[in-house]
Amino acid sequence: MKNQLRHLSLTTRLSIAFSMICCTVFFAIGLLSYHNMQHLLAKQRDQNLTARVERIEIFLQDQESFQILVQYPRLYENMLGKEDNLLILRNQQNALIEINPLKVHIPAMAESKTITFLDNQSEFATTRLAYKTVVFNHQHYQLIAGTQLDEAQSTLDQYLWTLILYSVLGIGMASLLGRWMGLYLLKSLNNLIEQTHKIQGTQPHQRIEVNSTTVEVDKLSSAMNAMLEKIQINYDQLAQFSEDIAHELRTPLNNLMGQTQIMLMQSRSQQELEQLLYSHLEEYERLSKMIDNMLFIARSEHSDYIIEKENIDLSNLILELVHYFEFLAEDKQMRFVLALEKGIQIYANADLLKRALSNLIINAIDYGFEDQDIVISTKSTENHVNIEILTKNVFIDKQHLNQLFERFYQIDSSRHSKAKTGGLGLSIVKSIMMLHHGEVTAYNTNEGIIFSLKIQYLT
Repeated sequence: MKNQLRHLSLTTRLSIAFSMICCTVFFAIGLLSYHNMQHLLAKQRDQNLTARVERIEIFLQDQESFQILVQYPRLYENMLGKEDNLLILRNQQNALIEINPLKVHIPAMAESKTITFLDNQSEFATTRLAYKTVVFNHQHYQLIAGTQLDEAQSTLDQYLWTLILYSVLGIGMASLLGRWMGLYLLKSLNNLIEQTHKIQGTQPHQRIEVNSTTVEVDKLSSAMNAMLEKIQINYDQLAQFSEDIAHELRTPLNNLMGQTQIMLMQSRSQQELEQLLYSHLEEYERLSKMIDNMLFIARSEHSDYIIEKENIDLSNLILELVHYFEFLAEDKQMRFVLALEKGIQIYANADLLKRALSNLIINAIDYGFEDQDIVISTKSTENHVNIEILTKNVFIDKQHLNQLFERFYQIDSSRHSKAKTGGLGLSIVKSIMMLHHGEVTAYNTNEGIIFSLKIQYLT
C-alpha cells in the first residue's frame, strides 16, 4: 500500500485523504443523526401512549362514560382509527375492554400506580406497551395501551436511506471540491517544480522566481534560492581553489623541469648535480608541506572532525613560542614585546593553537620591518580571551583584509617571497579557530596591522 501511494501525486494524495476525512465525518454525523432520530421516535411513541392512557383514565372518572365505554368497546376502537393500535381494560376477573386486532401477546404485568412501559417480548418485540393500575369505585383496574413498532421502524428506514443518499452526495461534492482546492493551492508548488527542472549547471546564477499563493511555497522557494546561492559560492570557491592549486603547483614544477632541462643540455660535474638535487629537495619539501596543509584544511572542514581539548595556561604557551622564535626575530633585529594577563586558562588543543600562533608569528617576522617590535598581548572578557599580534608600521589595504584568510591568497607585493606555508598559513589559522568555535580577524591600527584570535577560556 505504501509503495503504491509513493507513485501518486501530492494532489491525488490530498484528494484521497480529504475524501476519507469526509467519509469519516459524514458517517459519524449520519450515525449520530440516526440514533438521535431513533431516540426522538421512541420518545414520541411513549408520549402518545402516555396521552392515550391518561385520556382513558379521564373517561373512567365519570360513571356514565365508563358504562358507555364498557358497553360499546368498539366505539373507542373507532376513535383509535388504526387497526394496529391496542387498548385493554381489565380487572381481576375479566377484561372489560379488549381492543387487540392483531392478537398481540400480552405478558404478565404487576400493579403499577404510575405509567410503565415495556415491550411485548424480550426478543424480536413487535409492540410497545404502556400500562397503569387505576382505582374506580373501590376496584382496581389495569389499563393497557399499545402501538406497533413497525411504524417507527419504517420511518427510521426511510430516514436511513435519506441519510445515505445525502452522505454519498456530500462526500462526492466534497471530494471534487477538495481536489479542485488541492490543484489551486498546489499550483505554485507545481510551478516551483517546473522552474527547478529548468535550472541547468551551465547557468549557475539562475534563481527561482515563483508567484506563490501560499506562504509555505514562498518559504520553500526562498530556502532553495538560499541553497543555490550557497552552492554558487562553494562552486566559485572550488573553481578559485582549483585555479590557485594550479598556480601554486605550476611554479615549483616549472622550476624543477627548467633546472633539470638546463642540467641535461651538457655534461655536469658532481658538485653541480648535488646542488641541483638540493634545489630539487627544497622544492619537494615545499610541495609536501603544501599538500599536508591542504589535507589539514580539508579535514578540518568536515563537521565530524573532532579534536582533543584540555585546559591550557595561555601565558606559558605564548612564552614557549616566543622563546622558540626569538632567534628568527633577532636575525631581522626585531623584538618581542609581551603584554600578557596572568592566570588565564583556555580550553583548547595545545598543538593546534601553537600552530595557529606560530603561523601568525612567522607571518609577522617575514613581513615586518627590521628594528621593529612585535607586540603580543592578551585581553580577557567575560566569556573569551583575545590574543592579539601587532606588527608595527605594517599596514594592509582594506580591500585585502577580508580575503587574507582565503586559500593561497597573497597580496601582490608579497608574491615575490616564497611563503613557508605554501600560501595556506592564514587559511590554516582560520580552520584551527573554526575547530575551536573561535574567530580570527585582521584590522589596521595607528601602530600597524593586528591579527586577533578570539577563543573561549576557563578561569
